[in-house]
Parts: sequence; structure tokens; C-alpha cells
Amino acid sequence: MCALGISFISYMFILFMIIVVVTFHARDFDFGRAAAITATYMTLMAVYFIVLFMVFRRKIDTPR
Repeated sequence: MCALGISFISYMFILFMIIVVVTFHARDFDFGRAAAITATYMTLMAVYFIVLFMVFRRKIDTPR
């Protein structure tokens, strides 16, 4: 579970870099665009982490 927390922080850094690149490319900060990027990215990451959590949980609960 600690690994999921650490990877979440690294994915937030990637989100920050995406917003920085888009802002410099557009040469203007648009809050609506940044919010849309963040909402899409966070939705995808939430689904991704839920799937990972379920896989890790199943792997841990499986008797060997």
C-alpha cells in the first residue's frame, strides 16, 4: 500500500508537468483548461488505482 502512495505522488508530479507544458505551449494560463486536464487525469488515475488496489488485495489474500 505504501507503494501506491508513492506512485500517486509521482503521478501528481506528471500531472503538474502536463499542465506546465500545456500552459507554456498556449502562452496563457486558462483555469478551465487546467481544470479539465486535471479532472480527466484524476478520473483515469482513480480508476487505475482502484484496479491496482483490487489486484494487490486479491494477490495478498490468496493462500499459497
